[in-house]
Amino acid sequence: MSTFRVFVDGAVFYHPNLSQLAVTEAKITEDAENIDSLTLSAPHNHPYIDSIKPMQSVIVCKKDDETVFEGRALDDGTDFYNTHTWTCESCLAYLKDTMQPPYSYKGTLRGLLEYFISKHNAAVEEKKKFKIGNVTVTDDNDYISYSSTSYSVTLDAIKSKLINTHGGYLQVRYEKDGKYLDYLADFNLTSLQTVEFGKNLLDVKISRDHTERATALIPLGAKIKEKNAEGQEIETDKRVDITSVNDGKNYVCDDDAVSEIGWIWTSEVWEDVTLPGNLLRKAKARMQELSKGITSMELTIVDESDAGADIGDIRARMYVKCISKPHGIYGTFLCMSRTIDYLNPSGNTITIGASGITLSSASARQGQNITDLTEDLLGKTEKIEIIYGKVDEITDAKMYRTELVVDGVNIFRDKGQQSRMRCKVYSWDTDITGRLDASSFNWHRYSGNEETDAEWDNAHKGMKSIIVTTEDVQDNASFYCEITI
Repeated sequence: MSTFRVFVDGAVFYHPNLSQLAVTEAKITEDAENIDSLTLSAPHNHPYIDSIKPMQSVIVCKKDDETVFEGRALDDGTDFYNTHTWTCESCLAYLKDTMQPPYSYKGTLRGLLEYFISKHNAAVEEKKKFKIGNVTVTDDNDYISYSSTSYSVTLDAIKSKLINTHGGYLQVRYEKDGKYLDYLADFNLTSLQTVEFGKNLLDVKISRDHTERATALIPLGAKIKEKNAEGQEIETDKRVDITSVNDGKNYVCDDDAVSEIGWIWTSEVWEDVTLPGNLLRKAKARMQELSKGITSMELTIVDESDAGADIGDIRARMYVKCISKPHGIYGTFLCMSRTIDYLNPSGNTITIGASGITLSSASARQGQNITDLTEDLLGKTEKIEIIYGKVDEITDAKMYRTELVVDGVNIFRDKGQQSRMRCKVYSWDTDITGRLDASSFNWHRYSGNEETDAEWDNAHKGMKSIIVTTEDVQDNASFYCEITI
């Protein structure tokens, strides 16, 4: 099993095998689009509690020999029991400490990033310096022209002139010879683990944000330059548009989305695009994103590497294969963020960025997607999806709700283990399980073998509670109870 440790200015602050160096919380939140963070707590009698100096000390977290976090504490607080808690930000935040002076740049994307980092490195101490790593974001012409007449924060300049115009992600990579800053069009790491229903998936939350949806987009490019009376080239207030290559229209739209939610307009500017054809291509790609809204999945998982398995962990900024037949999830998705509690890994979550995810009919008899699960359940059959004893919550607005109670283990590792499962039914907050006949309860197993699952199902009809053994689980299985009211 891997060993997690915390170092402060090079000295060990936490080690799981040293009781005098205990901490009460060590939780890292990774975010592919923002700065990672660490929440660290220690009891009042920790011998090195005064060694953490906010904004000064370098805090490093390691999993075996791999650095999983490096940064600094922002604050220091205490609670009723005098437990000290520090909120920390990763070293990417060092780019907020410097300013970019006024500049005029013409050249490649990589060259502009190198320019920004060179100015940053010249203004900070050694521990805050970066080396330029991999740059995979490209420009159609591999040539950009930017200028600024005012001072700007380095991180803001990178976001404004690179990420906001060309997309991509920043990634800090820790090597023996220093910290490397990568600027990637996409991440190329794939987790060796698979997140799978009935295996290591504990809970699923799928959300779709409609507030950012738009059905029509007016794209604008770089400012148009013209020659004045003296023959000098000057920049005008007019911008490149798409009317010349789009049948005279200065916008693009999604007809299906317009039919669904009507006309919702927005506009975006691509400062580096000088050709109408390139602007139209970018606008059409962006329109596809805007018309769908933002869909994400939050998955509560058991990271098998935390449980002692000799396999790489799941991290933000890598792709992971997710399979959950009851939720209609099957594919490889980018892990946008992850919360890792190194002292209590059972609560670890990952957030997957994906589009077009709906709840399959296997888990909702109505056959509607997640946003439509507001119909009254009265007189209908509700299927309860069970994942290691966790139950998908039904919204409070429903008249009926169910609760699965598991007495025993959730993960079967050895022969002879068993657990008792009971399904409780509520009408609002009143337990009505006792009023229902046992024939209303039908248990099901899903192991991938339809023939043996059907035999198991037939043997577990009409029971308000069942015993599940290691033999029932076999290699991999999940269970749910179907209740007819």
